[in-house]
Parts: sequence; C-alpha cells; structure tokens
Amino acid sequence: MVKKLLTLLLVVILGLSFSSTSSADTFSEKEAYQKELSNLSAEEIRANFERIDEEYEIGEAFSVKDQTFIEMYASPVNKGEFTTLASKKISASKTVNGIKVTVNGTIKDDIQNLVNQSFSGDLKTRTTKGASKVSSVKTTVHHTAYGLVGSGGIGKVYSGTISASGKNNNLNSKKRYSAIVAYASTWCTVTVEHSGGTFTINPK
Repeated sequence: MVKKLLTLLLVVILGLSFSSTSSADTFSEKEAYQKELSNLSAEEIRANFERIDEEYEIGEAFSVKDQTFIEMYASPVNKGEFTTLASKKISASKTVNGIKVTVNGTIKDDIQNLVNQSFSGDLKTRTTKGASKVSSVKTTVHHTAYGLVGSGGIGKVYSGTISASGKNNNLNSKKRYSAIVAYASTWCTVTVEHSGGTFTINPK
C-alpha cells in the first residue's frame, strides 16, 4: 500500500514538473516569436491573417507562433468596458493594363458582446477606366474570430464573409453570428477579373 502511494506521488510530482517546464518553454517560445513578428509590414500582417484563415479549421488550436501573431495583431475583446462598433475607414485604387478600380467606405465589427457578434461593410467600388476589358469585380469583407479551443489554446471560432459583385457595386450588409470571442480580424479585398487576367486590391 505504501509502495503504491509513493508511486502515485512520484507520478503527480513528475506531472507537475512537466507541466511547469512545458509552460516555461511555451512562454520562452512566445517571447522569441514576439521579437520575430514585431516589425511586420501591413502587407505581411494581412498575408498572415489570410494564411491562418485558410490553414486552420474551426476549433483547431493554432501553433505557438500563430497564436502569438493573433495576440499581437488581432483586435482584442475588452470585456466589462463599454465600446462602440470598431469602425475602420478604407480607401484604395489600383490601375492595371489600363483598368482602374477604386474602393472606399467603412468596415465594422462588434465583438464586445458575450455571444452574439457581428461584422458589416458599407463600401462603394467603381471601375473608372477600362470597364470594357473587365468581366467581373467582387468586393468582399472578411471576418475571422478567435477564442479558446481545446485545452486552453487559441483557434478559430468563426470565419465568414459578405460580398457584392458588379463593375460598379455597393456593399451595404451586416452579418451576425454566435461565438465566444477573444480576438477578431476584419479586412476587405476587391478582386477584378479582366481580359488579361486577375488582380486584387487590398485596402488598408
């Protein structure tokens, strides 16, 4: 009986020691990634959000590096604080092969509620030159929410889009969803298909 108790105690001690070492290793790893990710450009930040959104399934825990990125660059929920919709004005234009497309307006998200969240866009996209060469223009607002998954990791808890199409299009839409959110990211893309190929506008 005493031998069994001593064995059990040893297992518990080893378990606690491993947990403590694992936590310390993770913290050290995150510190290293914080330094690595601290000077990303706007395009690199967007590319990371898009990659993470594509690579992971809902409920799948992120790698330590991707979790660190989300904690650094996604919008956090400020529970207990009164905040209005997170609104961001965007404006951009791009000219390719004599085709010029512009987009401007506002994208918003509301992730401050306990469960019921939403995101929206009020955007105008116009083909101002070379419209005869254009076959389609699609304006899309992307929104991804992140929260606790598994045994304490961070992962996607929601991913969705709203969009409008047309050489000249107006996107005025809002989408609601239910999830327990800790962080979120919202961004816009405009995809232009034309006789010479495809190009994308990434408004800041």
